[in-house]
Amino acid sequence: MSEAKGISRRNLLKGAALSAAGVAALGVMGCSPQATASSDGAGAGSSSAASETGKHTWEVKPEPIAADRIKETVDTEVLVIGGGYSGTCCALSAAENGAKVILVEKDAMLNGHGVGGTGAIGSRELDKLGISFDKSIEMERWVSTCGNRCRESLVAKWFRESERCMNWFLDLAESNGAQCMVTVGSRSTVHPEIDCYHMIMGGEIFEQHTMADFVEYLFESEALKNGAEFVYEMPAVQLVQDDAGKVTGAICENKDGEYVQYNASKGVVLATGDVSYNDEYLEEFAPIAFKVMTRLCSDQGNVGDGHNMAAWAGGAFQAAPWPTMMHPQAAAAFHGPFLFVNPEGKRFMNEATWVQGKCVGVMVNGGADHAWSIFDANWQTDLLDSLQYGGGMFWDSFRAFGTDYQTAVDAHTQTVENGLEKTPAYYKRADTLEELADMLDVDKDAFLASVEQYNKRCEAGEDVDFYKESHFLYPIKEGPFTACMVAPGLLGVCGGVHISDDFEVLNDADEPVPGLYAIGNCAGDIYAYDYPINVQGNSHGRCLVEGKCLGEQLAGVYDQVKA
Repeated sequence: MSEAKGISRRNLLKGAALSAAGVAALGVMGCSPQATASSDGAGAGSSSAASETGKHTWEVKPEPIAADRIKETVDTEVLVIGGGYSGTCCALSAAENGAKVILVEKDAMLNGHGVGGTGAIGSRELDKLGISFDKSIEMERWVSTCGNRCRESLVAKWFRESERCMNWFLDLAESNGAQCMVTVGSRSTVHPEIDCYHMIMGGEIFEQHTMADFVEYLFESEALKNGAEFVYEMPAVQLVQDDAGKVTGAICENKDGEYVQYNASKGVVLATGDVSYNDEYLEEFAPIAFKVMTRLCSDQGNVGDGHNMAAWAGGAFQAAPWPTMMHPQAAAAFHGPFLFVNPEGKRFMNEATWVQGKCVGVMVNGGADHAWSIFDANWQTDLLDSLQYGGGMFWDSFRAFGTDYQTAVDAHTQTVENGLEKTPAYYKRADTLEELADMLDVDKDAFLASVEQYNKRCEAGEDVDFYKESHFLYPIKEGPFTACMVAPGLLGVCGGVHISDDFEVLNDADEPVPGLYAIGNCAGDIYAYDYPINVQGNSHGRCLVEGKCLGEQLAGVYDQVKA
């Protein structure tokens, strides 16, 4: 498996708002440096004790750090561990409702990623555009995409609270000079993506930070105004529990190697992100992640710190396999409904499907970490035609609601033409199919036979090989011919710690570990098996709802404000 690309958030997506075309062309987003483990092996990333026993790291609780090694003790009401979307949101929500809050982050900066979009099932912005959805249908699609293995009561809470939380976020963004652009989804009858992606851009804070971490710094700015404290380069290494097992705080290690104990009277929140960069977790819970071309859009410090600490405190994990969030833009940033061939030059799947389906299809049915999408000189006309029937992320573009399909075609034309001039060569073009086969280094005879058979299916109007819908059958006959590399990338492993509907960490008997909570991609149960994208941006939307609701809960006001 390829190593993750070392792209700093500070050099990515800098400055002012990007156009929809610019956003659509993005590949890797928001990576950060790998965080180091504790200096003496007591940290959450340590596996020395586990390796000696033959057990997993999370199965072997480290010895408690002795009291005489604690250099400082700090009291608070709410301790949030992790400065990503869910953690910063929770810190703000608790602080603005009167709780004393400290957030500790192991990195020197807050950790956001993505393109600033948040999915919501309702909002005043959607109301302005006349957009509404049938929650019962969208929830059923969510649950069925998860193989009916997620906890429906937790998903239902998201559907109840999404609009209220998004309107709060919009008020906050607008008060800081930001605006919202709602982008379109997909018209597919099989895998629709609703028009609910709220992209927030603009204002002074946005100008100072990238789209990848703008939201986190927006939340921090407001949290600080409400008395919260953010402490950087302060990784949590152990939770503190009393004799009854209640979590009462956490021990952190500062950059000088000194231990600081934070006592939290109302609760400790694990918001440490996913396990994308911990192979031990991937092997056990998400082995399909090893088949991707590379790991994208997930902080390299996401190694399961919170997962480990939850397990050491008695918490359980959701059942395997954990759901993975994958998009097929680890190489080319564009893919449409066109013919796919694997490195052997053979067709292997129905190409007109959603992003997760394309990734799994390439890896499982294609048997490789990439495939080639093949189209002819008429591809722009074909793409334009296809968008009335399908689309979605990286087939359509992140275009504003109300713009026409041609906007997406223009954006992808720019992406393809620019890509032909770049290295590495994820886009290739030739006057003949024979020349293109040579450029792709695929079996020429198999490739030509695949194109010939595909064209026959197009002429017949029925794809009896993979039963792609007939309106997506576009022949490949007129040169020049273009190929773009479709490569799966892992954005995140959105499964983990077993939680209640109130975000309490649960043990194997479904009993809460007192004083301990988990949210965001550290937490499990809201997804299972696969990541649903019918509600675009729902991973960020989940962070918003869980962070805001838990903050209110810990501040003691949730029962008064809940939807």
